[in-house]
This record gives sequence, structure tokens and C-alpha cells, in this order.
Amino acid sequence: MANPDNKKLLILYVLEILKDYSDEDHPLLQKEIADKIFTRYGMDCERKAVAANINCLEEFGYDIERIKNKGVYLGEREFEPSEIAFLVDSVFSSKIINAKQSRELAEKLYRPLSIRQRKTFNYIYKSDEISRTDNNLIFYNIEVIKSAIEQKKKVEFDYNSYTLKKETETKKRVVSPYFMINSQGKYYLVGTFRKDWGLTNFRIERMTGITVSGEKAEPIESVKGYENGVDIAEYANENIYAFGGESVKATLRLTGDYIVNAVYEWFDDRANVYERNGEILATVCANERALIYWCMQYGESAELLSPEKTRKKLCKIISSMKERYEKNV
Repeated sequence: MANPDNKKLLILYVLEILKDYSDEDHPLLQKEIADKIFTRYGMDCERKAVAANINCLEEFGYDIERIKNKGVYLGEREFEPSEIAFLVDSVFSSKIINAKQSRELAEKLYRPLSIRQRKTFNYIYKSDEISRTDNNLIFYNIEVIKSAIEQKKKVEFDYNSYTLKKETETKKRVVSPYFMINSQGKYYLVGTFRKDWGLTNFRIERMTGITVSGEKAEPIESVKGYENGVDIAEYANENIYAFGGESVKATLRLTGDYIVNAVYEWFDDRANVYERNGEILATVCANERALIYWCMQYGESAELLSPEKTRKKLCKIISSMKERYEKNV
């Protein structure tokens, strides 16, 4: 018999066995649960005790499903397998954490699933197969930034970039941090180190040596262009390539049905697509530099009509590109 003190743990053992070994296709009889408890935990328990603890779990709110003559299984879990699949895919496809961190995070996500359900995730490609950051401090950096934002303090860090020879070039930055956003699979700190420059986006995985400064952060209302504060969701939607700078309201002429989907995918439902005089037009609000890049990305399918100032900038870039490409290599 098990130590009497361990009997207090029986309800937790029953729960763990149900989590790991039961699902809709694999219900467990009380004897099977008791046998698995003995194998895993070394506790000898009767079927009546197992049944009593299953009832307690049900009373506590766990979704215990019963199949006549076949047993019980844990029904609704914290996450459905499809939800876990989505999260694990997102982790493995992220380039901002290294391979070891991806595997560790995925293992934590697998925990709510039964052992059999976990085996169905073999289709997910190995995290080692894609290019990743070398910085293993991404989660630490995020924690420091969160702490600085909560304390309304500046953060200090070394910001690393590559030179032409792929050597690391480091610049010291002291930044007033405001919030973090995810854009195009990259994680950014949005803050300012020069108020007259507006807001700047800093890649978090490129930071090393980050600390909370003793210096108070500048209020966002003191930053050029953000005197009335900032709507974070709006900022994220308008900065589609995570470029810093002011946003502009633009009108686009679209060619082809597929480009309508692209507009909504990139600019969200804040975009307005409509038909006028047989033409498909769209109005969007976006960072000016990002808008220029977007129009170049979609080439013949999107023409920037206004603002005129931004259109002229785009024309100048296209003319410069045309000259370069027409030269003999």
C-alpha cells in the first residue's frame, strides 16, 4: 500500500492520467486508471477510490465524459488540438527565437494534450530547418521591456546590426519604451530616443545588454506627432513593414480581383474598397514609407493616386530603378 500521505495526491494522479491517456477515442476504465497510477506513481488504489475522485473532478468543473461499458475520458481541455497545432506552428515558424527555445516552448504547449494526441504532431517540420536569430535572450529582453514600461522608465541596450562583412556593429541606445508589436513575424519595441524624430521601432532580438534605466521615460504625448497619445492597434495596422514615421491617408487604383484581398490582408478592415466610374479604388491609412514599398511590391496591380507628395516620391524611386535596370551590367 502507498504511504497514507500520498492518498491526498490521488485526485491529482487521476487527473494527470486522464489528461495523458484519455480522449474521445480512448476512454479509460476505472481499473485501467488504477493500473496506470500504480505504474507511474507506485500507488496502489481501489477502483472505488478512483471513481470517487473522478466525481470530485467533475464537481470541481472538469469535463468528464462517460461512455457506457468503455470508461471515461477528459473532454474539453484548456486548448483543442487544432488550437495547439496553430500555436505550435507559429512557434516553429518564428525566426525571433532560437531552435532550443522553440522546442522548449512547443513542449509546454503540448502538455494539455493526451500522449496519443501529441503523436499526431509529427507532421510539423523541425525548428532547426529554418534560419533563426542567434540571440537566446529574447524572452529576457521582453521581460525587461515590460518592467520598464510598467515603471515608466527608459531602457538602455546595445542595438546590433550587420556590416557588409557580416560583422556585428553595435550602437548604444537609451529609449523611452511605450509598447511592443509583432509585425511580419518580427517583434518590435516601439519607443523614442529623439522626440523630434517621432516613434521608432526596434527589433527586440537585436538587443543585447538590456537594462532598466534610472531615468524617467518621456511621456508619449511629448513625442512629435503623438501629442494626443497613440492607438496601438491603429499604429500596428498602419506600420505594415514596421517603419517609423508619420502615416498618410492614401487613395489607390486597383487592377485585378486578387488585389482586393491583398488590400484587406495588409490594411485590415480599416481599408475602404469601392467602385467608381468602372474603376476599383481603395482608401487606406499607412506609414508613408511602408505605403511606397507596398505599391512597389504589387507593381501593376496597385497605383498610388494620392497624396500627390507621396506619389512623386514613388515616381522618383521607380525612375531611378528604371535607369539602373536599363544600364548594361
